Amino acid sequence: MKKELLRRVQLEQLEILKEIDRVCTEHNIMYFLDSGTLIGAVRHKGFIPWDDDIDIGMLREEYEKFSAIAKESLGSDYIWQTWRNDSSYALPFGKVRRKNTVFIEEKGASEGECGFYVDVFPFDNAPSDNVQRKRLVKKRVFLARSLLMKHNYSPWIINGKTDVKKRIGYFLYQICSLFYSHKRIVKKYEMIVSAVPNSDEVYENIGKTNTHYYKKEWFSSVKKTKFEDGMFSIPSGTHERLTEEYGNYMKLPPEDKRENRHSVIKIKFSTGEEYNNV
Repeated sequence: MKKELLRRVQLEQLEILKEIDRVCTEHNIMYFLDSGTLIGAVRHKGFIPWDDDIDIGMLREEYEKFSAIAKESLGSDYIWQTWRNDSSYALPFGKVRRKNTVFIEEKGASEGECGFYVDVFPFDNAPSDNVQRKRLVKKRVFLARSLLMKHNYSPWIINGKTDVKKRIGYFLYQICSLFYSHKRIVKKYEMIVSAVPNSDEVYENIGKTNTHYYKKEWFSSVKKTKFEDGMFSIPSGTHERLTEEYGNYMKLPPEDKRENRHSVIKIKFSTGEEYNNV
């Protein structure tokens, strides 16, 4: 994606983040910038220059509070999308999307709403020992990938090319998805996640095999920091959270790794302008 177009994408996403911040402030819901967005806030005081999305996190209790009030509280230009309220959506976290826009990735998108979005990740209690963690990851990944297949996502497509090994690996999930409904997979996934008792450690519920674990105390409070032209929440344990996953997060990656990763194939801005094969 060209630099000028990417910047317009970032600014469109920034408006969604501002709306989330407004709603969370009004309803006393604690959120925090996360992942690359959190690195951007600390290292660049805004977006990582080549980043093409915004990620925020919430501890599960806060996530459920937000989910309960989002429909009524978000402005008329926005929707809250989860696998609970959209039977064509296949991800274990929610998105706040901007209506009347389009942001379609080559690996797949909802058949319904597919506008610009901010990812909202719940952080769930982690089992206390490694054996239980491995079991939970195995169950979560199986269900998450089966649901992706049910909704015709294509995780094996990378920059227009098929990763044959990954394609073969997903074949079993594709077969299994034929025997379970969307509702049943979601119910089973949420049941095994919620069955973990209260814990001192949490993980970010993405649905991937590679799971990082964080001390819950790192997210027990938030503080405001500059991100672009606004002030947004970051966790009190920002340094610890980022170090756990990224190591020396203040060091810039090699130039050949500085790329947007969503392989977007179609964009329509809120102004009405459209771009294909970007």
